[in-house]
Amino acid sequence: MERRVVTEEIEWTLNTFCRDCFVRDAFKKDYGKNYAQSFCNRDCSVGKRLQALGESLLQYKKV
Repeated sequence: MERRVVTEEIEWTLNTFCRDCFVRDAFKKDYGKNYAQSFCNRDCSVGKRLQALGESLLQYKKV
């Protein structure tokens, strides 16, 4: 995939799934921002997909 395509998919995923995520908002309210963010990175399937997309960006050199 091209870098542009990957970044567009990341943006689409964030806007579609993460923007109004009630689980993240509930964890953020109850446990704080750090806990909510670690949940997203560690346990959420969307967060895992975003991490995989981010890893694929590492193969591109910044121009």
